[in-house]
Amino acid sequence: MSLDPEQPSTTAPESGSGAHGIVLVATAATLGMFLAALDTSVNVALPSMTEDLNADLQSIQWVIVAFVATQAALVMGAGSFADRFGLRPVYIFGAATYLAAMLFIAFSPNLETVVGFRVLQALGTGCLFAVSPAIAAGVFSSSRRGLSMGFAVGSQALGMLAGTIGAGLLVGWIGWEWIFLGRTPFAVIAVILGVWVLERRPRESISPASGPAFDVAGAAMLVGGLLCLIIGLRLGRSLGWTSPVVLTLLPLAPAFFVAFWRIELTAKWPVLPGNLLRMWGFIVSSSSMFLANLGVFVIWFIFPFYVADSLGGGALTLGLMLATLAFLNTISSGTGGWLCDKFSYLPVGVGGLLVMASGLLYLGFLDTESSLGHVALRVGIVGAGLGLFQAATYSLMLGSVPSDRFGTAGAALSLSQSCGRVLSVAIIGGIFGWRSDHHLEVLGVGAEAEGVAFIKAFKDVFIIGSSLGLLAAVVFLIGGWRLVPAGPLLDGQATQPVGAGEVGLD
Repeated sequence: MSLDPEQPSTTAPESGSGAHGIVLVATAATLGMFLAALDTSVNVALPSMTEDLNADLQSIQWVIVAFVATQAALVMGAGSFADRFGLRPVYIFGAATYLAAMLFIAFSPNLETVVGFRVLQALGTGCLFAVSPAIAAGVFSSSRRGLSMGFAVGSQALGMLAGTIGAGLLVGWIGWEWIFLGRTPFAVIAVILGVWVLERRPRESISPASGPAFDVAGAAMLVGGLLCLIIGLRLGRSLGWTSPVVLTLLPLAPAFFVAFWRIELTAKWPVLPGNLLRMWGFIVSSSSMFLANLGVFVIWFIFPFYVADSLGGGALTLGLMLATLAFLNTISSGTGGWLCDKFSYLPVGVGGLLVMASGLLYLGFLDTESSLGHVALRVGIVGAGLGLFQAATYSLMLGSVPSDRFGTAGAALSLSQSCGRVLSVAIIGGIFGWRSDHHLEVLGVGAEAEGVAFIKAFKDVFIIGSSLGLLAAVVFLIGGWRLVPAGPLLDGQATQPVGAGEVGLD
């Protein structure tokens, strides 16, 4: 069944038709994004997991690091594989792998097995993140692309909201295992929907003999490079930048990336096609997503210490603040998608980034006397701006690339997001430590001086975060302004800048 005369859907219902079938496919897409975003709950459970698994602060962080590194490393390969062999099998595999990982993690006897099965979960999550936006893009016509992307991004924010609130309740009532077991019903539904409603590709179209082979070598080089980079950055902060392990991993990363690039030049079905890197819509979307997450992620790893140390708030207070961000993000994502269809992705994306940057700057002026209402207002502003921007960015990206590369496009945005977050922790986290030590030297020793130094360093990094948001807005504005057309996009239209050819990358 074709949902759009201009773009045959790759995700049409396998059974059923009409509005009912479209709703089921949309549900599958949004559920994939929802499941992938639920992992924010793990941060809330880390203290309980540390105690139950007899771990220390450094070792328990591998529960997060192993997941982030694996997901970032595998998502591009998953997206390219889905474009070659179909969205349906990758979605079903991702949901089934996710389901199995939830059960294995919940019943793991020690930290080592938890970390091992978190790698398995990351594989499933990477598959869901890669194909869910592509499935959502096929639900509605190209003229309503913004609405479908708004739903997809909104479901991701809803997953963050549910994970933040639900984790605190589950950990407090029945234990950390239930933040994983509690997801299994949703994963089961996702598997059922994937099998039942997503369209099968004709067998001959996915046969290795009918088309180019999947780029295994390129995918392996990209995985190696990203794992070396992300794990090297993580170990650099804990072991020191002169550690032999760090000095081995970080130089290996560019070597893997160079090998990846050389392989891509000759691959028949490259993981990252060179023609995508010549499309302005792809470049603008990926770059602005990276910059925005590089700036906004300070909320997730520095803001919690402000709530705990400066305001004396507990896990519930922090959960409510992050839930406020996620709630406004959810609402504004759907609104942003509708606005993209009605007006243009350009004002929605730039406006969202300006709102987000203003919220980050506003957060930088908090102090120890700030009320929770003031904090919630500023966090909410960031969430609202982020939702508008994400809806516009997904709309631009999926409107820029050919429909047979939707999986790669969704994966590229997920990778940009992950890289921005990882580098935010490594770079801005390092700047925060440096500025905190600097202010402490000026103020002198003492508990009061430490509190003042923290607030000053907190302000410094949130100003940096705001500046990165403004830079992302400039990139989105200049790049988006050159695209044709500047309004709602049909597939592949936002690839050509006005008065110029494609970006010169041969």
